[in-house]
Amino acid sequence: MGKKHLPKQKIENKSKKISEEATAKATQGETTDHLKPSFRFKHADSNRWCLSKWEAEEIDDLMRALQKIENHTWLQIKSQGSKTRGESVGCGFKVIKQHPTLPSSVSDDAVISEMRVCKKKRIFGFRIDSIYYIVWFDRDHSVCPE
Repeated sequence: MGKKHLPKQKIENKSKKISEEATAKATQGETTDHLKPSFRFKHADSNRWCLSKWEAEEIDDLMRALQKIENHTWLQIKSQGSKTRGESVGCGFKVIKQHPTLPSSVSDDAVISEMRVCKKKRIFGFRIDSIYYIVWFDRDHSVCPE
């Protein structure tokens, strides 16, 4: 019997728009805010604000923060964001309107947000359904300085 091969993957459309399937729930009024997040690294920028630049202790901080965030629903996470500059609580979730140029793998219509890892460190990414795609690992608050 011959070796089994993995099926060929579909070549992704190079369009910089989020697929209709991914946005269908938003346009139909459905929400996944009641779900807990999971994290993916598919779109992590390999050129800027990389996790590989972090020290071991900083990565430990990140892992603890991600584990803590995973215990909450998106509704709870979003309610912890700051209403006034400098007054963030919890993971400090907030949407970022002005941000650096995104990697080519990230859609132009992705809504970029940040979450606090600790006092200074942040992760930046975007959400599709309950999945948070991390784009940047900001160890010194340099992606979007306040």
